[in-house]
Order: sequence, then structure tokens, then C-alpha cells
Amino acid sequence: MLKANRKGQWRYRIGDYRVIVNIQDENLVILVLEVGHRKNIYNS
Repeated sequence: MLKANRKGQWRYRIGDYRVIVNIQDENLVILVLEVGHRKNIYNS
């Protein structure tokens, strides 16, 4: 499931891991910004 956050980025949950992405619909681009364990991903 994708969830939006306040920075206009989206997070995708895969078990204990998170993928932070920025989706640019007008250009059909999905930019992966970070991948990491959920306890570490939001600290950067």
C-alpha cells in the first residue's frame, strides 16, 4: 500500500522495510529516494 506524507513523497511498506518514492505523474517517473529498515528509514 502506498501512503502519502507531507513532503509530497510516498512510502511503500514491504514487511519491516520501507521504500520512499517520489511519483511524477506528468512524466510517468517513479524515483526511488530511499530503501531501508523501518527503524532507520525516517532518521535520514
